[in-house]
Amino acid sequence: TGDRGLERPLRRIGGAMTGLRTIIVGFGQVASGLTRDVRMAQYFDYASHAAVLAGHPAFDWQGVVDPNGAAQADARDTWGVPHCGGDLDEIIAKVRPEIAILAAPPGDRAKAVAAMPDLKAVLVEKPLNSPGTGERNGDGAALRAVCAERNLPVLVNYWRRADRLFQALAAGGLAEHVGSPQAVFGLYGNGLANNGGHLIDFLRMLLGEVVAAQAVGPDETALGAPITGDRHLPFALTFADGPVATLQPLDFRRYREVGLDIWGDGGRLSIVQEGLVTRLFPLTENRGVTGENEIASDAGIELERTVADSLYRMYDNLAETAAGSAMPWSPLESALTNERIIEAILRSAA
Repeated sequence: TGDRGLERPLRRIGGAMTGLRTIIVGFGQVASGLTRDVRMAQYFDYASHAAVLAGHPAFDWQGVVDPNGAAQADARDTWGVPHCGGDLDEIIAKVRPEIAILAAPPGDRAKAVAAMPDLKAVLVEKPLNSPGTGERNGDGAALRAVCAERNLPVLVNYWRRADRLFQALAAGGLAEHVGSPQAVFGLYGNGLANNGGHLIDFLRMLLGEVVAAQAVGPDETALGAPITGDRHLPFALTFADGPVATLQPLDFRRYREVGLDIWGDGGRLSIVQEGLVTRLFPLTENRGVTGENEIASDAGIELERTVADSLYRMYDNLAETAAGSAMPWSPLESALTNERIIEAILRSAA
């Protein structure tokens, strides 16, 4: 129906739960607010962490920590969360969380994890480091250290890694559809550390590892971006298997797009509208020159959209990882690679 998240609040007051005791640290847009976006609800059945936790049987959502009183009231009154407050230690003592969802900005995530002795797994929002802090001084390195010491698995919410269509493309579907990539183009906005990071991760998922990163234009402040200090600049990524992807920033105050255009030697794949539309354009005879071929860019075939339950599937993987029965689809080490690439792009610009 597109509004599943809002159908499930107030689900379990007074009821017995057997799922993993779960806490959310940071209860803003990604944690809850996006559920109320009626346009987003047309495509994403689970637009926020709250929408998933309100009904996922593997989790017993018991706590929310946020310094904002309105956020606490939202968690308590809208979602029926029994333990809500601004004091992390107090909520930890009441919940004894086995799962931590870290949706607050980077800064004290490692400290939060260190304060939860019963954790079995963690799901964290990107970026792992605040813009400009660098890998050595960023929160990501501290988070890796504390989790490695306890052998604690960490997933990072690059949601495209849980999307069924995109998983199929990464598992060989891209080569089947378009052959070997010849040229790759991308558009992002609202910051390099924000949606730029999403595209870097998505490209690595589809094309493999990056061996070189280079700025190819001016480094500017990402005006209006949600992450303080985030940047906008065009850049190029060279992949180990040969293709080069060039990405350009857009001003989201004009319009939004986070998209990729992959031209292979046997076809073209276009992933646009921030992942909502994926079209395949086949190879055919050139209409203007005898004996030549072209990509039929006016005859696209739209592939099945599978974004609706991507975040829910990320939580499926989180539960399986916590149980030791699966590996993370979006592990911390992979996300830290994205951060190193971003740092290299900014060094190139400097």
